[in-house]
Amino acid sequence: MNILDEAFNIKDYMVQQRNYFHSHPELGLQEFNTCKHIEEELDKIGLLHRRVAGTNVIAELEGGAGDGAVAGKTLFLRADIDALPIQEKNEVPYKSQNDGVMHACGHDGHAAYLLGAAHLLKEHKADFHGKVIFCFQAAEEIGKGAREVLAAGELDKVDRIFGIHFQAGLDVGKYGIKSGPDMASCDRFKIQIKGKAAHITTPQNGADSVFIGALIVSQLQTVVSRLVSPVEGGLIGVGSFHSGTTYNIIPGEAVLEGTIRAFSAANRKKLADAVRRIATDIAETYGAQADVDIEDICDPCTNPAETAAEVVESARKLVAPENILTAIDKRFGSDNFADFMRKAPGTYVHVGSSDSDATRYPHHNEHFDLAEDSYSYAAALAVQYSLDYLK
Repeated sequence: MNILDEAFNIKDYMVQQRNYFHSHPELGLQEFNTCKHIEEELDKIGLLHRRVAGTNVIAELEGGAGDGAVAGKTLFLRADIDALPIQEKNEVPYKSQNDGVMHACGHDGHAAYLLGAAHLLKEHKADFHGKVIFCFQAAEEIGKGAREVLAAGELDKVDRIFGIHFQAGLDVGKYGIKSGPDMASCDRFKIQIKGKAAHITTPQNGADSVFIGALIVSQLQTVVSRLVSPVEGGLIGVGSFHSGTTYNIIPGEAVLEGTIRAFSAANRKKLADAVRRIATDIAETYGAQADVDIEDICDPCTNPAETAAEVVESARKLVAPENILTAIDKRFGSDNFADFMRKAPGTYVHVGSSDSDATRYPHHNEHFDLAEDSYSYAAALAVQYSLDYLK
């Protein structure tokens, strides 16, 4: 029996776990019940575990292969566990029981697959040498969790990291394993414009924060095309613009919020510097002040060629070559799995999670759902790669 068959043998277990997590979603940094449930399952498997920074759960498994004369390598497997502030509209038996909170990005499936992988690796303990660390990470959706795990020293002696994300629109049974830039960095910016209020008919007596904000927004749309190579790509987007109280007053203040995305550290800095410069220069030109705050959410996610090749080789033991996609497009979405790469090289894999119209809704949609077979494909790849890397 191969690893994929073994993963399908415990599919019912993973479905049960995923449906529990889906029914009981919790937002980032509030995953207390989720962590408790994960710890109860780890106890049943027989793995020691610990909490890190409130709602991250870490467990370890030492392999039994080898004579112990030489320390084995360490592989870090990660699953994020937080949900989103979305009201679910699916009418399913496992529908969210928490009003206004939903697993609309697949993190419930991530937690379930990693528990399944822990089950299988415990059974294969005698077949590998070294250590597997299982990380159930909090708060990915709000850019937290990963750096808290790093700060706690959990990756200080890790040789490789591995993570998956279920991918809506990609058929079940397919893996997307890309070498090179895969996911963008994410920075959140907030621009506070401090102008001067006046009557709408006397603009010369005020500093119009709406006008200034509109100029900043329009100017930011031109930055990427002039500062970043079209081949490399980048993005600056404004998602929030708040100002004013009524139709005939020039508002003295405005607040813009948006995001910067890039695939390299150099372009990330270049775009952030441009946001600061454009906002402050335009505001000063029209008699106002712009305070710019840029929050570092996560690094760009880049798979080294060596680690991507390792995972591709493991995937070939599970599925036909045509089901391993290595030429997928890079994405402007982000994932702070990338921050773990500060400590060790690793691979971020997209696992197909669609098998019907019901499982093809996009991520962060109120109808998002996962194909049940996808958990087995995710667990099988994590286990196969663990056995191959730690042989």
